[in-house]
Amino acid sequence: MTNLMNEAARHLNDDVIIQLSRQIGAQDPNQVKRAAQGVSELLLNAIQRSANHQEKGGGLFGAITKDHDGGILGDLMNVLNGKKQVNNQSTMNGAAIVSHLLGKQQLEAAQIISQMSGLDIFKSGVLMQLIAPVIMGVVGQKQKSSGVDLGGLASILMGGGRQQQQAPQGGQLDGLGGVFGKLLDMDGDGSMMDDLLNIGMKMMKK
Repeated sequence: MTNLMNEAARHLNDDVIIQLSRQIGAQDPNQVKRAAQGVSELLLNAIQRSANHQEKGGGLFGAITKDHDGGILGDLMNVLNGKKQVNNQSTMNGAAIVSHLLGKQQLEAAQIISQMSGLDIFKSGVLMQLIAPVIMGVVGQKQKSSGVDLGGLASILMGGGRQQQQAPQGGQLDGLGGVFGKLLDMDGDGSMMDDLLNIGMKMMKK
């Protein structure tokens, strides 16, 4: 997991962070960078859990092999700013990815990201949707280059053992792996996150 976190951090470099900051209307790129690190860890943990889940794993693997080959990573800036269009719209459907991975825990996830980064909760939620295709691309690129099946992908995601809870150098996410783990284990009782994110997305476009 540490290797995948480092790979995600490599693609979410300072230029990309500035672009994402503009897209969500954030004034402080450092907050967005901290939030991006948290989102990356959260989503990679969620992908790992899905890969090890008998029912969810097949659907996840199918989505990765069909929609997320890592192609967007080669020209990520232009994909994010809309100058380059992708042929497969599912590749960039961050809302669907987040919904699939986090389900009813989206609001709680946005709250945690907001608290640890200082970024507004609405912006944190929208940022999750923008980063989700990048994280899926990182995982998909690794799967494609390795040629592994679902079991192999699960092994890659679990690589490094407890190191998965460590953040990239310069991050402030120590211990958050455990927090995210508890979050993903929670039994949700319904969430208003979809409505809140829709409101937040509209706010970002004004």
